[in-house]
Amino acid sequence: PSPFTKDAKGWWVADADMFRFPQGIVIGERYDNCTYGEAVLAVGLLDENSGQGNCPSGDGSVAFGAANTASGKHSTVTGGSINHASGQDSSVSGGAYNAASGT
Repeated sequence: PSPFTKDAKGWWVADADMFRFPQGIVIGERYDNCTYGEAVLAVGLLDENSGQGNCPSGDGSVAFGAANTASGKHSTVTGGSINHASGQDSSVSGGAYNAASGT
């Protein structure tokens, strides 16, 4: 049986259960030039001008926004565009062309 049911408005609704995704989740468009890490989350669309997307390549990393990269283990980029979190446990909250490389 499926863990999803369709409601009256046509939305798929998950059961009230926990879900486990060992590899990761991409919401939006997949960026083909990204080597996704394990247990990652990417949210966003490909950039209209450059064609780049978000790339959470570090294990346990998260990349939101546009054309952002989270390559450090457990690193996060939670918004903005063309930001890069390369250090382990590093984080960029937003803006553009920002980098976090420390641990």
